[in-house]
Amino acid sequence: MNKNLVEFLKKVVVESKPRKFPQSVDVSINFKNINFKQPQNRIEVNVEIPKPFGKKMKVLLFASDQGVKTELKDVVDKVVGIEEIPNLDKKAIKKIAVGYDLFFAENKAMQTVGKYLGQTLAPRGKMPKLALPNKNAMLAMINKEQNSIKITNKKGKFLPTVHFKIGSEKTSAEDLTMNLGAAMEKLIAALPSKEQNIKSIYVKTTMGAASQADIKFFL
Repeated sequence: MNKNLVEFLKKVVVESKPRKFPQSVDVSINFKNINFKQPQNRIEVNVEIPKPFGKKMKVLLFASDQGVKTELKDVVDKVVGIEEIPNLDKKAIKKIAVGYDLFFAENKAMQTVGKYLGQTLAPRGKMPKLALPNKNAMLAMINKEQNSIKITNKKGKFLPTVHFKIGSEKTSAEDLTMNLGAAMEKLIAALPSKEQNIKSIYVKTTMGAASQADIKFFL
């Protein structure tokens, strides 16, 4: 573990003014020498972090087969039958989109979900993943999503920057270091010129001042 990075992250948290809520620890990375107007250059990586920090995800399943509904009802928070989908009004669809974090659908339900809910779920990055008709396999998928963060600039104006969280001010500096290290390793591997495409790295708490991290921490 990089002791210099540990001390850097500890200082970021310690020097942040206390607030009435637990602040997150946020990372901003600026890139250089990449043309993000070209779709193939836009960044999207999922990182399974070693020290999860997020709240438990609420999971919804779209299904048609009664056997699948029975098998998976205990591993998701809500099951919506395929026959219910066409009858959902705009208010109900928005409530679903806002109220749940992670979506799965049986293969048979995918087309119906796309037709009736795609315009609401897609812009939020919540289109369903393919459900597996096995309780243990689904639990593994859910846990992996629960323990992952997404680093992307595919939304918005495709700016040469990404933002993501690595924990909160209550997370130890050692755990923050492990999460940031894992994120940087995966991100650098996805860049065409690796660390040469990193212009700058900043870390801050929600309301705190940004501190610049040395790229050497991750090499």
